[in-house]
Amino acid sequence: MIPALLAFAFVLPIPLFGRRGGERTDEAALKQLRMAFEAMNVAVLSGHPRCREPNLYGLYVRGSRQVVVCPRGDQSSTLRHEGWHAVQSLCLGHRPWLSREIVEQRLSRNDRAELQALVAPDRWWREAEARVIASLRVNAYLQEVERACTPMRSDVQTP
Repeated sequence: MIPALLAFAFVLPIPLFGRRGGERTDEAALKQLRMAFEAMNVAVLSGHPRCREPNLYGLYVRGSRQVVVCPRGDQSSTLRHEGWHAVQSLCLGHRPWLSREIVEQRLSRNDRAELQALVAPDRWWREAEARVIASLRVNAYLQEVERACTPMRSDVQTP
């Protein structure tokens, strides 16, 4: 069963139009993100067999509560990206969070080119949305995660 899950993992693809090797991890941001995901019972792993793949930065294994962040590149950015795939699956039921218009407006030129080259049309919105959300600063990102993962309560009255 585990190999089947790995086959359906979301993978942060090789950047075609920019270098990631020189990016540095914001250790404070990584710690803050890791704690937030662990509070949601989502394990953040750094040791995983797939991290031996030279161009893999991280992955979320669909159907699990695990996000893998390989020890390369900007790990806080990778955790935001792969963590959003976990949010898409666990909190949103694979429904879009951002409108397509917002995603289109906020995608960088490099992300747009990579998505066109590497991502199948049926996965485009998930990947594009993850890239847009991952580009947020940590506090704004965590606010979006909280909003997306807080179920609507019928006993709360709105003014």
